[in-house]
Amino acid sequence: LIVKDVDSLWDTKVLTVGIDDKEQCTIEKKDKYQVKNTMFDGQALIDSSIFPEYADGYVLLRHHMTKVAAFNTNIQLFMRDQFGNDYDNATVRDMFGRNVRVKDIRLITTDNAIKWLKFNVSFDTWASWLKKNDYQFGIVKTSHPSKLGDVQRMSYQMMNALDIDSMDSVCATTIKYIKDLKEKDEVFFDYLEKNKNFANDYEVLLALKEHNPYFTRSTYFRRRKSDIISAYLINFKCGHGIQNADNLTIVGSPYAMLLHSIGESAFDDPTFETEVDCIQCYTERFGNNEYLAEFRNPFNSRNNLGYLHNHYHEYFGKYFNFGKLIIAINMIGTDFQDRNNGSDQDSDSIYTTNQTDIVKHAEYCYKNYPTIVNKIPKDKNIYNYDMKDFAEVDNKLAAAQLAIGESSNLAQLCLTYTYNYDDEKYYNYVCILSVLAQVAIDNAKRKFDIDLNKEIARIKVDMDIEKNGLPQFWILTKKDKRKARTDKIRKERQQKNKEKIRKKINNELTCPMNEIYKISVDNTSSAKNSLGMDKFWIKHENTENWKIPKKIEAFIKEYSIDLFNYNSSEDENENEYFLLKENYEQMIKDLRKLTATRNNVGLFSWLINRAFLITPEQKQNKGVLLAKTNKNRALLLKVLYDIDTKSFLKCFRVDLT
Repeated sequence: LIVKDVDSLWDTKVLTVGIDDKEQCTIEKKDKYQVKNTMFDGQALIDSSIFPEYADGYVLLRHHMTKVAAFNTNIQLFMRDQFGNDYDNATVRDMFGRNVRVKDIRLITTDNAIKWLKFNVSFDTWASWLKKNDYQFGIVKTSHPSKLGDVQRMSYQMMNALDIDSMDSVCATTIKYIKDLKEKDEVFFDYLEKNKNFANDYEVLLALKEHNPYFTRSTYFRRRKSDIISAYLINFKCGHGIQNADNLTIVGSPYAMLLHSIGESAFDDPTFETEVDCIQCYTERFGNNEYLAEFRNPFNSRNNLGYLHNHYHEYFGKYFNFGKLIIAINMIGTDFQDRNNGSDQDSDSIYTTNQTDIVKHAEYCYKNYPTIVNKIPKDKNIYNYDMKDFAEVDNKLAAAQLAIGESSNLAQLCLTYTYNYDDEKYYNYVCILSVLAQVAIDNAKRKFDIDLNKEIARIKVDMDIEKNGLPQFWILTKKDKRKARTDKIRKERQQKNKEKIRKKINNELTCPMNEIYKISVDNTSSAKNSLGMDKFWIKHENTENWKIPKKIEAFIKEYSIDLFNYNSSEDENENEYFLLKENYEQMIKDLRKLTATRNNVGLFSWLINRAFLITPEQKQNKGVLLAKTNKNRALLLKVLYDIDTKSFLKCFRVDLT
C-alpha cells in the first residue's frame, strides 16, 4: 500500500541560513517561523508475518528506484481491530486510486520512498518489475546491538558541544572502564572478545590464553595489553567517551502512519502529545518517562542537540515490534527534522543517552539555541545529457566530498572559539558551517546554489585562525590522512603534521575536548613475575627453503601498510573496510596455497623465533629484524593463526614445565 506522505507544520524560533547577492551565507534570527516535518519520509511499516527472523526492529529494503526502511509492525492485527466484522471485505484506497483489501496489506509506505515517480513511471510498470523478481526486495541492512554492551561511543563533535563544567561526570564511565581494563582480567578478556576482527590479533591472544593460562604473564601479552589499553585511552582523548547510550534508528509517528493508511487523520494519533520544550519519543532502550539527549551524525552545533521525553503508550507494545534499537519520534508539532539537519527515516539514526549531565545540557540547548533551518536555494543550473555536463557534475560532487570534512573541522574550531571569545561571528559560523556540512553530504541527491569550497575558504579566512590558534586536542584528532607506501614515509608525515599543529596551539583556549585531552589515566603494567617468550615457545626444526618464510614476511609487510593507512583515517569508511577485509582474506588464501604441502609447524616456529628474537642466533640479527617482522608481530601471529590454527598452537607450550 503506497499513500501520500503528510507534512506537519509548526511555528517556533529558528535561525535561517541563506545567501545574499554576493553568494555568501547569511544568518537571520526569526522568533516565529514555520518548520515542517515530512512525517513518514523514507519509512515503511512491514507486517510481522513477513519480517525476517534474523533482523532486529527494521530492514532497509531496495528495489527498482525504491529505498525504504521497513519497521516491524503487526499491520494485520491493527486492521482486524479497526475493521472488526468488515475485515474480510474492507478496502482502502492508495495514492494511485487502487482499492486494496486490508487483509492483503503486508507493507505500507509513501511516495517519498518510490523514486520512480520522478520519471513519470506508472505503478503498473514498476509492479511488473516486482513480478519479474518474484516480488523480492533486497535487504540492505538491519539494526545491530552495540558490541560494547549497554554503552556506546560518542564522537568528539558531540563532546565538544557539552558543558565544560560537566566533563568530570561525562567522562566518569569511560575512566572507570579504562581502570577496569587494566585491573580486572575478565573485563579485558571481554573487551577482546567483543572487539576481535580480521584486522587485529585479539582472537589470537584469547586462543593463547586458553591454550596456556600462564601466557597472560608473558612479556608479550602484558605488552599487548598495555598497548591495547593505551590505544583505547587515546581513542577516548579523541572524544570517543562511552555512555549508557546507543545509536537508535528513527521511525516517525508510526501509529499516525497506520491511521493515515486507512484514511484516518494522522493528526489524531493518541500515542504522542506535543510538548513545549521537548519532543516526545518512544524507545524500549530506556525507561518510561525518562528524559533523553540525542545527537545525529554529523553533529556540529549545540543548535542540533535534541531533548526527548520517552513516553510509553499501550499501542506501541501492541502493534509494533521495535525492540531496543528503534526510536519512534513524534513528528506532529515538533521541529525534529530541522533540529537534526534535515534528517529523514530511511535508516537514519540518533545517538541517544540518559546520562544526567548530558540530558540537562540538552534541555538547556533546546530551550536556548534555536533550530537552524537551511534556506540556501536549490541549484538553478540545467544540465544536458552530454559528456561535458557529466564531467561538470562529477567535479562538483568531488569538490563537495572535500567540503564535508573541511566544514565539519572548521565548525568544531568555531565551536571552540565560542567558549573563549565574545564575537558573535563564531557562533554564527558554527551554524552556517553546520548547514554547509549537510549541504555537502546531500550534494549527491540535490544541488544547492552555492560554491561550497569558496564559501568555506572565505569563512576560514575570517575566523582569524593564525591569531586565535588551535586547541590542544587538535594534535590527536587532526591526522595526516594521506596514504603512505612505506613505514618511513608514514611516520615522517605524522610527525610533521603534529609539529605543524603544535606550532599553532594556543594553550589558553578552553573547551570540553581540551578538558578530556588533559585527563591522565595510569596504564603502567606491572613487570612483576613476567615471563619471557622463551618460556612458551617450542622449537621445531624448519625444513623449508628460506624463500617461503621470506614470502610470508613480505605479504605481511605489504598488508601492514594498508592496515595502518586505514586505521589512520579519521572517517569510518565502509567501502575501505570491506576492501581491506577482502584483501586480508585473499592474502590468507594465497598463503594457504603456499603452505599447503609444507611443514607448517616448523615454518611457523621459525617465523615466531625470528619475530621475537628468542634464540641467540636470532638475537644477533636484531638490527636487521627490528626493521622487518619484529614490528609486525601482532599481525604475524594473526596471519599464522588464520593460515593453520593447529600448527600455530603447536608452537606454544600448554604449561610451564
